Amino acid sequence: MAEQAGARPAAAPGLLGGSEHAGEHGTSPEPAAVVAAEHAARTRLLNAYLRETGVHDVAPGELLVRLPATGRTLRAEVRHRSPCGHHRYAEHTTPGHAEFVAALLAELEATTGCAGAAELAAQIGNSVSRTARYLGHGRRQPGTGAHALTRHAEQNVLLGHPFHPTPKSAEGFTDADLGRYSPELGAEFVPYYLAVASEVVVDVRVAPGGWVPDEVAAQVPPGYEALPVHPWQAGYLRGLPEVTALIEQGALVPLGPLGRPVYPTSSVRTVCDPEFPVSWKLPLHVRITNFVRNNPLEHLRRAADASLLAARLPALDGFGVVLESGYRTLDPRVVSDGLAADLAVLFRRNPFARNGQAPRVLAGWLEDPPRIEGPAEEWLRRYLDVSLLPLLSAFASDGVSFEAHVQNSLLCTQDGRPTGFWVRDLEGVSASRTRARHELVAPDSPVLYDEDEAWLRLRYHAVTNQLGHVVHVLGLHTGAGEDRLWRVAREHLTGRPEAGDLLACPTLPAKANLFSRFTGRGERPHYVDVPNPLRELP
Repeated sequence: MAEQAGARPAAAPGLLGGSEHAGEHGTSPEPAAVVAAEHAARTRLLNAYLRETGVHDVAPGELLVRLPATGRTLRAEVRHRSPCGHHRYAEHTTPGHAEFVAALLAELEATTGCAGAAELAAQIGNSVSRTARYLGHGRRQPGTGAHALTRHAEQNVLLGHPFHPTPKSAEGFTDADLGRYSPELGAEFVPYYLAVASEVVVDVRVAPGGWVPDEVAAQVPPGYEALPVHPWQAGYLRGLPEVTALIEQGALVPLGPLGRPVYPTSSVRTVCDPEFPVSWKLPLHVRITNFVRNNPLEHLRRAADASLLAARLPALDGFGVVLESGYRTLDPRVVSDGLAADLAVLFRRNPFARNGQAPRVLAGWLEDPPRIEGPAEEWLRRYLDVSLLPLLSAFASDGVSFEAHVQNSLLCTQDGRPTGFWVRDLEGVSASRTRARHELVAPDSPVLYDEDEAWLRLRYHAVTNQLGHVVHVLGLHTGAGEDRLWRVAREHLTGRPEAGDLLACPTLPAKANLFSRFTGRGERPHYVDVPNPLRELP
């Protein structure tokens, strides 16, 4: 690495001063919280298994699930049957929790030929223990004001993905780390900062605006750029010889905790200062659900290119996209790809910092649904107008397929009625290779996909994952019934040209999260077909 002319600022004592990973342990959760967490886990495992093995006809009452490869039988009582697979069960199952999980995983091992039962059982246990701690902590009441409502929803996702075997696993966090950094426990913290020598920085900007607060920028030496780091990640980086060498060379200068506190959103690693116009998607070398959450260059490029495409979409009433404004990392020609991914930050616009809106992440809204004002049917029609129809229009007009699952979707309401819908996290966008605006992105852009795959991903995220969950919760909590609401949705979409292909599909794609996780395909999951409740059957 070439030396920069002039004196280098000295590194802070102790290299990186991030938080220790060891420390005090959380108290054991109450037995009732453990029982609830185990029940939630069995519900997710059973619903995922039924969906992924093609069992879609479930009726209220006793359910016998025969496991053909091992000859076992699972018994549960169906309390609520859902046409989209969100079935709900009585608390008691046969066998009990540990034996239930073991039997299901033994069946997967026998079916797939993969010896993954012990590993997945440990990860399920990790997820259950964390869920129990969150449930024991309780669902907090929101404060007053727009920012408080937004934060409450982000930090109130206590159960997680309804079709995932380990929705709350976080391998790498100790009990003490959970208290410091878990959104479910109301965490907030001051970000750690590094100063990075300009000659080793890679900056890609796709929108104007500052990336760090002025009071932080004032602490950065000349010839350096500020890089926010999650405090846990600072502790992890401290142990890497490559980082130690960069600090000794003066290419990295630890500045320590700076600026105002931020809070982690539902994704754990994306953090927000509600008063600042940019939020930060930080790398975190922790395995959350499927994989370690760092920021590889390909992911950064996809997010930046997706932002360029999204910014040129036609304006649609009530629909918005939270754009990425760029990314910063260390030059992978100078450092290893792994370190570049472990330091890379994606900067995301925060359009709600000063506009008074109170968007709530759907994942939080669905776990703790408010009272719906007016008929559920009218609520759903308005919801479709600001969510699914614009998402279908973006694909029809420009080939842009948003990853609009419930954790990437934000809902604005007024007097209980939907008024606006925002989609975020553009790393998950897939644009049709044949229809995207090629003057905006390079031919080798990672945002470009084959048309069929982009269409599959849109249907899964926007319909199977998102609308299916919304209809389930709306039908269950208002008494309107899911079947009735699917008919309302079909009638409302009929005649809309952008919805024609969707209504004609006999099936919808669904991620096979259970089998994919068991076979080590969590990052590139299998899909299965499920019946399309929007299609009118003969």
